[in-house]
Amino acid sequence: MDFGIKKQLLDAVQRLRKPILLSYYADLDLTTLSLMKSIEDNSPNSDNNVYMFDLQDELRISRGAISQIASSLEKKGYLFRETDKNNRRKQIVTLTAEGREAMRQADAEFDKVLTEFFTRLGENDAHEMVRLFNRFADIAEEMNLKKAHS
Repeated sequence: MDFGIKKQLLDAVQRLRKPILLSYYADLDLTTLSLMKSIEDNSPNSDNNVYMFDLQDELRISRGAISQIASSLEKKGYLFRETDKNNRRKQIVTLTAEGREAMRQADAEFDKVLTEFFTRLGENDAHEMVRLFNRFADIAEEMNLKKAHS
């Protein structure tokens, strides 16, 4: 395959990271925002809490990265950790009122950005882009599984 197309793809991915995936509000990037949305319904009295180790597969990031994000959110006052009374080996992480507000504002801002992006792209191109991104992700996941099993 032509090296030029590979370079163009890598350049495009790098260009996309800056305007879309960097923070828009309160230093919350897309991964951090996704983590916050995953735990927004957690509470000390719930039997349906999402624990940090559950997020590894959902967010497709390492356990260490999840821990770093949680620590950063905790330092900002957006997240609170406490030991699960039913299983002392687990920690329940909940969003503070400040965390919920930061998440709400970041989510609203990110939604505006995506709406503008898709409006300018057009419906047909937007659907095609999503289809191709999903195909790219599927192939990458297959390659990773194949590599992990070899």
